[in-house]
Amino acid sequence: MQLTKRKLAPAALIAVLALAGCAAPKGADKTANGNTQPTAATQAQAPATSAAVEFYIASTDADPSLTPVKVSDGTLYLQRAPVLTRADLTEAQALVDRQGQNFVGLRFSESGTRKLTEVSTQNVGKMLVLVIDRELIAAPRIAEPLNKGVLAFGVPTANAAAAIAAKIRGDAPPPAAAPAAGGVPAAPTR
Repeated sequence: MQLTKRKLAPAALIAVLALAGCAAPKGADKTANGNTQPTAATQAQAPATSAAVEFYIASTDADPSLTPVKVSDGTLYLQRAPVLTRADLTEAQALVDRQGQNFVGLRFSESGTRKLTEVSTQNVGKMLVLVIDRELIAAPRIAEPLNKGVLAFGVPTANAAAAIAAKIRGDAPPPAAAPAAGGVPAAPTR
């Protein structure tokens, strides 16, 4: 299984609400062929209409038990199994704040909130990585335990926010004329 990385705008993925003040990586860049190191994630492929939505704990510290993923400012080391999945979410919405910044807001179920609180409490200082269909979407650093059951992360455009939220919800993909999430064209499928 390959994990691809979306080219992210610098500082575009700063988590807010529950992750206020957290630092995010400057962005991910693709390798020459558009792929990254294989992951050991073994979750079954989601149906064609539903994207695989997974959250992983990651660190910048090398560890042979973790999966390395190259990003523009170094390497992230992801745990091999997701700590949260789409099943832990109840809502994903495109949002805009008063300054015009676009966000994707996520609300977790009661059990998802418990899991999020537990994993964030145990992993303060590490990153909570959002992966959709094996594509790195966001990787904000956990600054404090996340116990509110909501997260939001910034994206560069309203179209990106809408596309990512729709993918997380499992909605039909946006029309072909709309740019891919993050404003970066999707890699061609083979």
